[in-house]
Amino acid sequence: MKVDLIKNDKLVIIPFWILIFFIFWLQVLPQVKSIWESILFSVLLVLTICPIANYLSGSLLLKAMKQKGVKLFMFQFSFFSLLIGFAFLAYINLFFWLENSGVFPSGSEYFDVTDLAPYAFFIPLSSGIIINITICGLRFFLEYIKSQKILVEYQLRTLQHQVTPHFMFNVLNHIHILMQTDVDLASDLLIKYSEILRYQLYNGDKQKVTLEQDIQFLKDFIAVEEIRWGDKLVVTSSWKIEQPQKEIPALLFITFIENAFKHVSKSDFEKGYIDIDFRQEGDTLCLKIENSKSTFSGKKINTGGLGLKNIKERLEILYFGCYNLTIEETDAVYRTKLIINI
Repeated sequence: MKVDLIKNDKLVIIPFWILIFFIFWLQVLPQVKSIWESILFSVLLVLTICPIANYLSGSLLLKAMKQKGVKLFMFQFSFFSLLIGFAFLAYINLFFWLENSGVFPSGSEYFDVTDLAPYAFFIPLSSGIIINITICGLRFFLEYIKSQKILVEYQLRTLQHQVTPHFMFNVLNHIHILMQTDVDLASDLLIKYSEILRYQLYNGDKQKVTLEQDIQFLKDFIAVEEIRWGDKLVVTSSWKIEQPQKEIPALLFITFIENAFKHVSKSDFEKGYIDIDFRQEGDTLCLKIENSKSTFSGKKINTGGLGLKNIKERLEILYFGCYNLTIEETDAVYRTKLIINI
């Protein structure tokens, strides 16, 4: 799966300003007596307008998009459009003065300010508004392309890591062993594991699933792990859901639960535990996971692993500014708490 996307904003922004330069130049050229005068005017105007419009679209617009500050941005948009309009008029007056001073041939129609109409500011202001609308629209499009690229990349990573070879090998190996000792338990494990594979196959690439579907998937995963580890682990879970049909992104929570089973203490000498609490109240989701750590291992859990890194990136895309993820680690306990405003 390959998606061709814009990799560098400059490849779009720079040609845009080159186009603006030629538009100004071709507009001025027929109305002046010196080609160098038209070139200089167009260059100075673009060099002045460019940083103003780029700051509006590249900084203020992005900030407004992230913080949803539409009203403030509309005020900023109006102010910068006026600023561009005043810059336009200032350069017209400057070149009128340069012509009268003999720097350029006088008599140009474009820079004649001796008989300005009351509505003379309307054209420069309109130019400022049009330029700002265009550059902001272009920037919005580029940000949309970026977000789509990240979503596609995450989808690819999700498909690649849905069933880790390590987890698959361990489950199948455990089923093989149980077939020789406890056929009924092996059958239960195989059924639960098939449900996990079925969910990942049919729902893993969907953008949205219901809470009921995703929670059942988590329960199946937990059931498989409980069968695998038997009395070496004590697993407790609580699920309090007000709206089971509420939709959420698929496979959003599995990484945290998988991480708990991966790092929990489990041995003949040290019984580990995992406590999972999942709640949905209104538009708020809260997942709390606590697991014991082995006291025989001095290693700290890698909170920057690929799985956690991917889910953090995904949360940034899907719930920017609307979620809180805290991870705490002590010598004996590892805690994860995720709150999402959906």
